[in-house]
Amino acid sequence: MPTFIILAILFIIAALTSGCNTAASTPANNTAPVSNTAAKQEDPKSANTKPVEPAPADTSSAGSLATPTETYKTAHELRKKKDVAGLKAIMSKDIKEFLTMMGEENKKSLDDMIKEMCDKPQADRAEARNEKIKGDRATVEYLTEKGDWKTMDFEKVDGKWLLGFPKAESGESMNK
Repeated sequence: MPTFIILAILFIIAALTSGCNTAASTPANNTAPVSNTAAKQEDPKSANTKPVEPAPADTSSAGSLATPTETYKTAHELRKKKDVAGLKAIMSKDIKEFLTMMGEENKKSLDDMIKEMCDKPQADRAEARNEKIKGDRATVEYLTEKGDWKTMDFEKVDGKWLLGFPKAESGESMNK
């Protein structure tokens, strides 16, 4: 079992660092920012001034998390833009805890670990196939920068699909 966990962790790191590659897509009209980088609300004390239109949301943190494939495409774009806050927002708790633990060994923060991941090569476009959903777990195959297909795991949390950590299932596989 420990060997499986180590292999799973290495696989996640490899998947995140190899990048996603499907044609960059424009986020769907009903998407919302996935990080707290949206414009700040106007101070209510300034109500007697001319209404100010809110600044456009930071599109580097916007994207859809409605399906695993859309989450993958969002992650690809965030990584391309080196949007650390946006990437943290679409990572499951398990992945963030793991990266934090790995960073502690090298005296690096979670943000440092994500920045390093962003600096590694990734495919020029986000291309995905074979999305498989089983309950609140899913996998998607994505094309790497080398032209290979690899599998990425996802986890549904509060109605959103996040980059997930592979879970050992009792004899069952997502690829069935």
